[in-house]
Amino acid sequence: MNAERLRGALTELALAFAGLVLGVVVLVVVRSFGVALELSEFVAGPAITAIAATFYVWASRRAIGAPDPAAARTREDVGAAQIVLVTVLCISLALGGSVALGELLELLGVPVQEQTRILEIVEAAKRGEDRGTLVVLGVSAVVLAPLAEEWLFRGALFRRLLAHVGRPFAYLASALGFAAIHNNPAGFVIYLWLGLVFAVALDRTGRLASPIAVHVANNAFAFALLLHGEPVL
Repeated sequence: MNAERLRGALTELALAFAGLVLGVVVLVVVRSFGVALELSEFVAGPAITAIAATFYVWASRRAIGAPDPAAARTREDVGAAQIVLVTVLCISLALGGSVALGELLELLGVPVQEQTRILEIVEAAKRGEDRGTLVVLGVSAVVLAPLAEEWLFRGALFRRLLAHVGRPFAYLASALGFAAIHNNPAGFVIYLWLGLVFAVALDRTGRLASPIAVHVANNAFAFALLLHGEPVL
């Protein structure tokens, strides 16, 4: 039974990553036709993820079928106060866990490094140069990326995995997929932790707005630290 569930989880995850490949292809084709869509390098990522989410929702229904409504039932009876409480607690878990894991990795001699390109943009902005790029980076990191990534990995993938293969595989596969797309081996464990926390927010509230809010808060905190010279995720 576990082997069957594992195959199901891997199939769903493969479809999600196929959507990401499709997103890259779409952007390459659009640019090859000279369409006046000068997407920033930082806006392109969320755009690719949104295309992947659209493809995944379409393809997964045809590959595996619609989920069992009973198995995929969300907590629709959760009140507003509980949603706020869960969201705040998950924000604390996301921030506290990220900092703790970052310190642990530092002690182990594998410090997490931010991308060189991002550090260059921040330093240039501090010198008063090209601040527009920094604004685009901030909007993408704090708003666009959380929206697109939560749509794909929690709103679509986690919910379908929950319906077809159960909670353990749903948590693990969606978190692994989320960590993998960030292409940061040193920070993989931190992204894995965040993926699990975001899934908890959705699972405990039944509302996609909750993990989006947690994701936004986490990225806003990381971006603020980055502006103050701390190389964090």
